[in-house]
Amino acid sequence: MLKPPSSSLHVAIVGAGVIGAMSAWRLARRGVRVTLFDRYAPAHDRGAAGGESRIFRIACKEGARHVPLVRESLAMWRELESEADQRLLYQTGVATVGAAHAPGMRAIRETAAEFGLRLEALDRAAASGRFPQFHLAPEEMMLFDPEGGALRADLAVLCAVERAAGLGASLRNYTSVDAVESFDDRVELRSGDTKETFSHVVMAPGGWASFDPALAVLPLVTRRISLGWFAPREPARYDIGHSIVLMHLFESGYFYMFPSMDGATVKGSCNIDGWPAIDAPQALPRSLPPGELAHLCDAAAAVAPGLRRDPVRIGVYMDAYTPDDEGLLGCVPGAKGSRTLVATGFSGHGFKFSPAIGEAVARLIVEGEAGPQVAHLDVARFQGMPASSTR
Repeated sequence: MLKPPSSSLHVAIVGAGVIGAMSAWRLARRGVRVTLFDRYAPAHDRGAAGGESRIFRIACKEGARHVPLVRESLAMWRELESEADQRLLYQTGVATVGAAHAPGMRAIRETAAEFGLRLEALDRAAASGRFPQFHLAPEEMMLFDPEGGALRADLAVLCAVERAAGLGASLRNYTSVDAVESFDDRVELRSGDTKETFSHVVMAPGGWASFDPALAVLPLVTRRISLGWFAPREPARYDIGHSIVLMHLFESGYFYMFPSMDGATVKGSCNIDGWPAIDAPQALPRSLPPGELAHLCDAAAAVAPGLRRDPVRIGVYMDAYTPDDEGLLGCVPGAKGSRTLVATGFSGHGFKFSPAIGEAVARLIVEGEAGPQVAHLDVARFQGMPASSTR
């Protein structure tokens, strides 16, 4: 069956986080008419995409299925930088520190070996000599991915939205989508008293996904992610021109930190035994419980002694998680027809390959196939599984 021309499509995207923004950009490049809805505005601080920076790495501890997506995304990150005339990706390198036998360290080495990735293994003495900002315990070593780095997260979302708008997309800030109704030949969205008709809808609500009635059939749980910004005693040692992204693996979790983006503070985050689920978006706290704050301060002091112990500010964000910590891409189960799609649930690690997800969304709508590199994200893998929710 012949596919309709791109010019005859009108796609609604619900959520202007990084997945929604990238989907809008890649669809608009194909001449598709796009309307992008967000209950706030792009790069707001109540979702999954805020917080200044995100890790970009090719040698992923999450597994080899991410490597093709990250490689595809690298070219698109550079393309977006060129179109927007903004620096978004700093390939400072990403170091992972831990005991050599730790599962995460083994996973990184296995991924690098499978794809022939550049990866340097440094013992404690070599790592400390090369990166004296960081402390390694006697039993620890470092794996250094020279192609990794830091993404400017807020700016990346804004640039993708602005490029989509420059190609004809419409943005509806501060507009909530209250209902989605699917038909064989169209999708209707209701916002307040207004009802609009589209050829397709892409549900990309990020951390709001598990609270959206249109996605209630999916096994999604929203979890909060806590970040802290620390003031270094010698800022030049940690700035974006001299430092790297560091991931430090512990038995019960991990701590990661970024080079300074503002010349004054360094962002860090500590995940011990998993991020807590939240009951509602309004329950997203603006501060940390004392025990969690202590974990963050202790980890920062142990890993980077050059930082002042207490954070100068805290940020709390949220993302939607699936049972296997992989995202969802495909038709929403139970929706009539095949025009209501979901692209969400990337479980805290989808930012680095978000351009490839946006491209897959565009292929799915325009060409009818998302591509083999995203087959593991098929929503159908959870068929028959009870929906998970904190509600």
